[in-house]
Amino acid sequence: MILSEHISGALTSIVSNKLRSALSMLGIIIGVSAIIILMALGQGTTKTVVDRFNSMGANLITLSPGQSNNSRVGGVSTSNSATLIDDAFLDFVKNIPGVKEVSPTASASKQFIYGTYNTNASIVGARTAYQSLKNLTVADGNFFSQEDVDESGKVIVVGFQIAKDAFGTESAIGKEVKLGNGVYTVIGTLADNSQTNRRVFAPITTVMSKISGTHYYGGIDIAIDDPTKVEFMKTFIERELLRYTGTTTETMPFSLSTLSEILSSISTVTATLTMFLGGIAAISLIVGGIGVMNIMLVSVTERTREIGIRKALGAFKSDILTQFLIEALFISIIAWLIGIGISYGVVGVVNRFMSAVISTNSILLSFGSVVFIGIFFGILPASKAANLKPIDALRYE
Repeated sequence: MILSEHISGALTSIVSNKLRSALSMLGIIIGVSAIIILMALGQGTTKTVVDRFNSMGANLITLSPGQSNNSRVGGVSTSNSATLIDDAFLDFVKNIPGVKEVSPTASASKQFIYGTYNTNASIVGARTAYQSLKNLTVADGNFFSQEDVDESGKVIVVGFQIAKDAFGTESAIGKEVKLGNGVYTVIGTLADNSQTNRRVFAPITTVMSKISGTHYYGGIDIAIDDPTKVEFMKTFIERELLRYTGTTTETMPFSLSTLSEILSSISTVTATLTMFLGGIAAISLIVGGIGVMNIMLVSVTERTREIGIRKALGAFKSDILTQFLIEALFISIIAWLIGIGISYGVVGVVNRFMSAVISTNSILLSFGSVVFIGIFFGILPASKAANLKPIDALRYE
């Protein structure tokens, strides 16, 4: 028999038993939909994280006092690390070739009190350049000015969530809040951003002189001239600072990190989680495959006399095998197409609330899975049909 006849016979069998075919497809439809939707959610989450990190500045290198690991060969004390970043250190970093701009930061943690609202706030002291380096968007009011930095102004910019919790629907601009032992005026609120929602920003001179009382910076954000050379510049800056501090890579009292390193780690985690979710969803595909095999076995039993007649008229064993394999495969592929349609509908609804991205890889993965299932679970019924003896099949009632 030619292939077109096999396909025609398989489609005729599927259409003539609509309800039974639909029930056999149900497990595969659910499995395909689950795989595509869960992988879309995982990839959407990854895309959201990547976009947010990129918006924070792809050309930034962050320098922090202290080593990035617990091994302190040669012993660098915590106190030496804490007092490392002073104005002389900052000037040295600023003058390293390839460095475009530096933005020192100082941090503190104090009680933020406004009326009955009271929370422990993370305070970031920075210069005016910090806003552009971190791509911070001011939703209302203004970011602090150079004059505020020069005069250690008692002004603050609050994150979206703190502004919402403390002031509700009222404008936060001009409100006076208690921060630690001082009173500060809110001059701006930031747009919704998971990185800054619960932070308070103030001029770095204000934080150092009035809040934390330190004379040393807590870290430096370093912007470089060429964003494509971040890893090269990280290595170059590290070598220059080792020379400046007179230390080695084992004893250096500082650590350097880039967003690409953090992003790579997060992407690895989310990719693993996505594959794990896809694996869980694939279990329903196996259940669907068992359903296909069960229906095909029933079909073989019902069509035993038909198989006997075809064999008596000269049909080969391979013809019968191909016929039933194609039927099982078609059931799986039709279910796959329906599952894709459902997936796009669900993801369209989900995208109103969170990011979900259907990728070509997830569609190809699901296709490969259903083809494998169609063949694997269809081979037993097909073999049973192909191995029937004509005389026994003709006698079957």
